[in-house]
Amino acid sequence: MFSTFPRGPGNNYTLAELVDIDIEKPFPSLEANTLPAQQNNSNPGYSASYDDLLVSCQGIAVDAKDRVWVLDTGRAAGGQLQAWGGKLLAYETGDDASKEPVEKIILSPDVAFPSTYLNDVRIDLTKNERGVAYITDSSDEGRTGLIVVDIATGDAWRHLDIHPSTRPDENAVFSFKGQSVYAISADNKGFWTTGVDGIALSEDGEWVYYTTMTSRKLWRVPTEKLLVKPSTNKPNAKHDADSSVEYLGEKGSCSDGLETDSNGLIYLGAAEQDGIQTFDPSTKTFNDLVYNHRITWPDGLSIASNKLYFVDNQFYMQDRFWNNTDKTVKPFALYSIDIDGTSAHI
Repeated sequence: MFSTFPRGPGNNYTLAELVDIDIEKPFPSLEANTLPAQQNNSNPGYSASYDDLLVSCQGIAVDAKDRVWVLDTGRAAGGQLQAWGGKLLAYETGDDASKEPVEKIILSPDVAFPSTYLNDVRIDLTKNERGVAYITDSSDEGRTGLIVVDIATGDAWRHLDIHPSTRPDENAVFSFKGQSVYAISADNKGFWTTGVDGIALSEDGEWVYYTTMTSRKLWRVPTEKLLVKPSTNKPNAKHDADSSVEYLGEKGSCSDGLETDSNGLIYLGAAEQDGIQTFDPSTKTFNDLVYNHRITWPDGLSIASNKLYFVDNQFYMQDRFWNNTDKTVKPFALYSIDIDGTSAHI
């Protein structure tokens, strides 16, 4: 089992393998997680760019070959993304597996901008020659969208750029455990600005489901439209993708992580309800799966062996929501729930 730890003060590693109930170790090594500096002195305010080191990992997913895919945002300690700083990596798993990535795709500046935040990823190995990756760009600064990556060629392109479905709900206020929570800073009125975040693939690979972290809405778009790279030969590709987006309804909570099981159910974190919801595409209905007052911010949803796993990273307890007072309480938690379905990796 693997987990990411976005880079911040005191983080000695950003990717780790959980080797016991309360023991983790840096993956693939501590050296690969150790940066000479978190800021690039030649580009003040920008994070550093390293081909062979992990800057700040966020999204993580497992594919149908049981490989672990990791998104390195390239943004450490709040800095912006340097050109060629964001990357997608895949590692083999197992005791005898190499610690070197078996896939490494570095995203070009025409799809990963200085304001880009590479948030979450899902892999479909049935598309194109060797599969595709779908990535959410949740940019707090405004240029939100989806990034599609051809794994065989490393080519990447964007869709749903600044589309209403990938943007935060303006002036929305979210409440947790009976209290409204704002994100107040010198340049922000207090409303959350994070864009499209959670992403899931339908079990047949025909749809991408997604939600912005700062919204209670769920959306989906056909992968058929996303797989068309916009070009002079395909001038309508962006319009076709934009116009094919479907609104699926209000979830009743903001959400971060999403996941799909083999029965086609979509699982959603429900932070405002201290739990997990499901969405059934066949009936277009939302249902509550679990509620527990100990759950604060469910994220990083993953399914294996008829269990749903998720982390609780206490996101809204960070200092930026509480006038520079950090209200998080360690240790952070990893939960599992028995479910009827199993993983839907394709």
